[in-house]
Amino acid sequence: MSQEVAEFTAPQLLTTHIVDSAAEALEAVQAADVLDLGVRVYNRLVPDADDAESLEEEWVIEVYTSAPAVDPDSDED
Repeated sequence: MSQEVAEFTAPQLLTTHIVDSAAEALEAVQAADVLDLGVRVYNRLVPDADDAESLEEEWVIEVYTSAPAVDPDSDED
């Protein structure tokens, strides 16, 4: 096992934020970048609070202690 692999620690989840728009999600990602934190962003559909028959979109931003390491030589295909 290489020394590089032995020293790797997975990023720890710091906080999760849920926002209503992509613009707010982008703002959170930019703030995390300034602080050199890792993020995971995804959107999902949830039932509308006012109308049970419709859905609304929300964005989830998970903030981590650091970005996950990626091997630039690996092929993700």
